[in-house]
Amino acid sequence: PIPYRFLRRYAKCASAGMDTLTLARFYCESSLMEMDLVSVRGSLLASACLLMALVTKDLGGWCPILQFHSGYQTSDLAPVVRRLHSLLLAPPDDKLRAVRNKYSHKIFFEVASLPLVNVDILEKALSSQ
Repeated sequence: PIPYRFLRRYAKCASAGMDTLTLARFYCESSLMEMDLVSVRGSLLASACLLMALVTKDLGGWCPILQFHSGYQTSDLAPVVRRLHSLLLAPPDDKLRAVRNKYSHKIFFEVASLPLVNVDILEKALSSQ
């Protein structure tokens, strides 16, 4: 299964809104061209993307419900979340231009224009639980 399927399920479990799910999808699609993330399981990638979206939108972190349904703890997600964050922190290159353009439109809640969460806030979310 692809990460999208997992994202939809996990977002539903967390009662996340469409804007949060769309932000997680943006993170997920941004990872598609990154070679060291290709081998990451779809469920793990989806979990990491959703956690980043939840923290970015200040909606909390990885809750027990998500831990139960995904089977992942924050310690499992930490390496993938850190890699995603560094990927998104780097200046955009041509291979991700289409993804950025797509998620800059109003229909996608313009999530590509949201500021990336501060690394200290992200680390705090990863160290909780």
